[in-house]
Amino acid sequence: MSLKVDTYIVIAQQQWALDLGSNARNMAIELNNTHRVLYVNPSLDVNTLFKNLIKLKGWERLWVSLGLSANTKEIGPNIWVHTPAAVSLSINWLKWPGLFNRLNRLNAFLFFCSLNKALTSLNIKDRSYIVLNDSQMFTGRYVKKYLQPLQNFYYIRDNLVHHPYFKKHGVRIEPETIQQADVIFANSAYLADYARQFNKHSYDIGQGCELEMYDACKQYEEPADLAGIPHPRIGYAGFLTGERLDIKLLEQLADLKPGWQWVFIGPEEIMFQQSRLHQIENVHFLGAKKGSQIPAYMQHVDVCINPQLVNELTVGNYPRKIDEYLAMGKPTVATHTPAMQMFLPHVLLAVGTDEYLKAIENALMSKPASVINAAIEFSKSHTWQSCIKKIKEKEKIIEC
Repeated sequence: MSLKVDTYIVIAQQQWALDLGSNARNMAIELNNTHRVLYVNPSLDVNTLFKNLIKLKGWERLWVSLGLSANTKEIGPNIWVHTPAAVSLSINWLKWPGLFNRLNRLNAFLFFCSLNKALTSLNIKDRSYIVLNDSQMFTGRYVKKYLQPLQNFYYIRDNLVHHPYFKKHGVRIEPETIQQADVIFANSAYLADYARQFNKHSYDIGQGCELEMYDACKQYEEPADLAGIPHPRIGYAGFLTGERLDIKLLEQLADLKPGWQWVFIGPEEIMFQQSRLHQIENVHFLGAKKGSQIPAYMQHVDVCINPQLVNELTVGNYPRKIDEYLAMGKPTVATHTPAMQMFLPHVLLAVGTDEYLKAIENALMSKPASVINAAIEFSKSHTWQSCIKKIKEKEKIIEC
């Protein structure tokens, strides 16, 4: 007889309760159309515990992590969220690989002890489930040791080993985690190529997007804080961080084109807050907006941009905002990286000030309806249904 997949266990980087459009959450929802799903929050770590104890939610999370309140909750038909009854040691700062390895194994042991109890309580049996690990490289090192999954899938959606939090030990640990996985999935060809160095079963499954509210045919009311800004408007929507966006490039562009209005929508981290952009007359920071408000802002700018820095964090990054821009029928200019080539010919790619100026000038010219419609259709082909279909193609049926 054959044993088929009954359940997916999604080991996530982000808590479900954050209610963000994260890849793990979106994939869990899509998988729930055909499977039972157990979404596993990350463990609470000691540093986060002390930072959040002054907040009510910090205490609530502590009770759960100490096993003093229910930590496995059904949030819909056949979908549960599990918060590990464990507090993990904060160890990424350690310099010594041997000590890190021992403590990481302890963290993983506590994490999987809690998870195994949840599996027992839900009557989820060994060899009836697949683990889909959302880049939890340190915990993922021990999936096969402490669980008995039918298959162990590892998913890469960012070049995390070059992020400061992961870099010290991730460069060493993630290749081991990739080697131990049965199949690797990535959201860009660049990241799939990276994973293929360590595991030949590595595949680019693309990126899913939630584009239902991005409707180029709908007429959105112009936001009041945008209405007084002259045209042409060059817009960016998203988190404004100097780790990923080229502040110097933006300053140069704003200086060279004082007649263009540069509109930034989204929360700023400190590098943007302290940048010279705030002193330039034709630069406008409109602040963070609700997700449902973003389409209106996009519709009422003339060109959308994604001025990424080219570095180890961004080179393989798939920016979902590009699909959102295109779905709104907006001409789009973005920094040329290997991952961005998949958007050709629907996006104008540029590197440096001169190329950006030429690309934006080109984007400001009117385009035939056929070109705009092709870009819209291209963006809407990037669905979570398509990504999950590619994952499920790698499911094995194990003969007993």
